[in-house]
Amino acid sequence: MIKIAFYWHQHQPYYKDNLTGEYSMPWVRLHGIKDYIGMALLLEEFPKIHQTFNYVPCLLDQLKDYEENCAIDRFWKLTKISAGDLAEKDKLYILDNFFSANHQNMIDIYPRYKKLLKKRNFRRKQAQDVLKNFSNKDFQDLQVWANLTWYHPLIIQSDPSLAELLMKGEGFTKEDKEFVLSKQIEVIKQIIPLHKRLQDSKQIEITTSPYYHPILPLLCNQESARVVLPKLSLPKKRLLATEDAKIQVEKAVLTYERYFGQKPCGMWPSEGAVSDEIIPILSQAGFRWIASDEEILACSLGNQLLRDEYGDIVTPDILYKPYRVHIKDNDVNIVFRDHNLSDLIGFQYSQYLVDNAVSDFMNRINSLQKYNVNGRPLLVTIILDGENAWEYYPNSGLDFLRKLYEVISKDCDLECVRIRDYLEEYPPEQTLQHICPGSWIGHNLATWIGHEEKNSAWDLVEETRSFVKDQALKTPHLNNDTIAKVWEEIFIAEGSDWFWWFGDDHFTTHKDEFDSLFRLHLKNVYKLFNVDTPRILDAPISRVDRKIPYSQPKRFLDIKLDGVVSNYFEWLDAGKYNVSKDMDTMHRASGQPIHSVFFGFDIDNLFIRIDFDKDLLSQYMEKGKLVITFIQPRELQIHSSVFMDKPLRFTIKNKNYKYEGKDFYSISFGKIMELSCAFAVLDFFPGIDVEFFIELMKDNETIQRIPLRTVFCFSVPSKDFERMMWHV
Repeated sequence: MIKIAFYWHQHQPYYKDNLTGEYSMPWVRLHGIKDYIGMALLLEEFPKIHQTFNYVPCLLDQLKDYEENCAIDRFWKLTKISAGDLAEKDKLYILDNFFSANHQNMIDIYPRYKKLLKKRNFRRKQAQDVLKNFSNKDFQDLQVWANLTWYHPLIIQSDPSLAELLMKGEGFTKEDKEFVLSKQIEVIKQIIPLHKRLQDSKQIEITTSPYYHPILPLLCNQESARVVLPKLSLPKKRLLATEDAKIQVEKAVLTYERYFGQKPCGMWPSEGAVSDEIIPILSQAGFRWIASDEEILACSLGNQLLRDEYGDIVTPDILYKPYRVHIKDNDVNIVFRDHNLSDLIGFQYSQYLVDNAVSDFMNRINSLQKYNVNGRPLLVTIILDGENAWEYYPNSGLDFLRKLYEVISKDCDLECVRIRDYLEEYPPEQTLQHICPGSWIGHNLATWIGHEEKNSAWDLVEETRSFVKDQALKTPHLNNDTIAKVWEEIFIAEGSDWFWWFGDDHFTTHKDEFDSLFRLHLKNVYKLFNVDTPRILDAPISRVDRKIPYSQPKRFLDIKLDGVVSNYFEWLDAGKYNVSKDMDTMHRASGQPIHSVFFGFDIDNLFIRIDFDKDLLSQYMEKGKLVITFIQPRELQIHSSVFMDKPLRFTIKNKNYKYEGKDFYSISFGKIMELSCAFAVLDFFPGIDVEFFIELMKDNETIQRIPLRTVFCFSVPSKDFERMMWHV
């Protein structure tokens, strides 16, 4: 007999802005009506199939928020608006984001949705280029399809009205749209009760993770990342946050009890990441077992080989059993994921015919029968994300899973088990005195630390965390509710997802949104304290895989500040930025007052030139102004007066104070805007790297940011700048 433990990890990061209540992205809602409900519903057809599900606590609370509080995400908000009332910016956002589903399995199978995708022409056209091709009817149909396609087949089969809409395909009405949205909330309301029912019947076990899915953080001591990778670069500021780890675990236990009426038995540590440091925390919190990856086991056993060069298992007696981890008089049982079988389901079987995929899986499992010789059945633990794989399967993976469960149910030599049940019947016989610090990816932590972007993000977390501690000491009378909200934002920022997307090892079209959301949670800390937000939090962390959208200055400039281009050569050797050529933008510039920026210097001064569309700028003359924000080498801002002021002037502000008693008139506004400021006034010295961005502001609202998602960078020149450029 072989015991198979399917372990599905259900997880989403925290998309909600706690200060506004709005969700930036819709993935909790959309995966809710597809994978979270569908995976559990299917099990009701197969009572012999016992499994384990992991639900991250912040996902449960987000599902509950949709259920009880009518939570709103940006996609939902734009879906609700009548197509005829959509603003141009809303239409552009829809055209760029409402096809965010697997094209082959979730769009191409529906003729109308496929036709809209073809019209959008992502390969060759920006949203602005095709906007005129989309009618109000097109937008209305797109609003419906972007939501309708996400329903799990089992939900479609159970609701004739949804099935009718799929058949209808186009010409959707306002009532159709409202029904599709209201049905989503109805489905989401079923998710947690369904899982609790399956738990109470003992068909499934439900486990948890640390509340916001942090890697505790980086397993309590960032130095642990160097155990496997000794030369790994670490953040400048070391984060030591053992208390945060304990709180994230405590919150997870309380959340689990609230939803499922009992204490959790097992835990999937975020990203399968483990270390000696976390074992006492988990043991003392009452957890009896955890799980990680097979490579962690191999490393913990002294890099003992588990597989041969072809990937075939050579030591099943080592991998397919539980262990006890004993650290400082604390014990936790642990099981290890079969890396190959898990990844076959997660990444490869979607490309197979259903029968071939199931046959391949069964052949691999049955080949292990010969190793059952000691009376203890092998435990083959298969762990993967429970939502992300199925988008790549036809019919949301329903046909594959149904066939797989059917075949396993009929095989007398196989049994699908809950992990807790196996551990109760066959407790571990071998103890590990040390667990290798690492994760399910490469048995190390490099996915979350080590890259410049990841390290910068950790530095921001530590800086913000230190600020909170300082504020608490300085102002002991602070409202307890405010303090609790502040720490919550820190805990959110410790989540693993943000660091997953930083760096160059993973790609998503929503990378900018993840970057922005991470910084938003840190910004909220300062907002809650009612103090100015550090301007470095306005600068994107993600800067890889992007073409720099501007050129660098080539020579010293000789500029006459007169608001016009005095001669052809005046700005010829400046760094240049053109909004329309910024390929990082989601659409080409349209209706944006600033269309070009030039920057450069002589030995003493920084020069900046702004080219405007005068017609578009006219609406901002009364209250509009320009703000130049420096984030390196120190936080500094240049504020222009409002554009209608004569003469135009600017004021310099830094993080702590404003330079008083000094109006700077080295700014001219005519056909163009030209500005000059001495490096000495800015306190910038030769050789120092400078980073800045420019904003058009009105009533403290950003109308346009330049560059859109990165910053301008240059080094303050020395006297031999031109000589060095000549050699270059």
